[in-house]
Amino acid sequence: MFLGTLDPASNRADWELTVQFTDSETGEALDISGASIVVEVRDRRSGAILITASTANASVSIVDTGMFQISVPVEQMRLVRADTHEVGGTYTLNAATKQFAIGLLPVLDGIVT
Repeated sequence: MFLGTLDPASNRADWELTVQFTDSETGEALDISGASIVVEVRDRRSGAILITASTANASVSIVDTGMFQISVPVEQMRLVRADTHEVGGTYTLNAATKQFAIGLLPVLDGIVT
C-alpha cells in the first residue's frame, strides 16, 4: 500500500496520474483486468469529497497489465481550492476489496484564469 504524499496537482490543469501494481515478492505486474477502482480526494477541513475518480465513472481506466490511469479534467480541478487534501484508493477484484493508497494530494493554485 502507498502511504505518503503524491506529486502536486494544479487546479488549472487536467490531473493525470498513472499507477502500477506489482507483486511485492516477484516484481511482476498484477493482473487487474476487471477490477473496480475508486480514488477519492477529500477536504481535510470539512471532510467533503472533492473528487471521485473511478472505473464506474470512466475517470479511471486500466491501460495495461497492472497499470491504470486517473484522469480528472480541468473543469473539475477548478472546483478544488489550493490546499493539501486527503486521498485514498481501493480496488475490488474477485469479490475482495483492498486499500492501495492513503495519503495527501497537494493542489496548487494554477493562477491562470
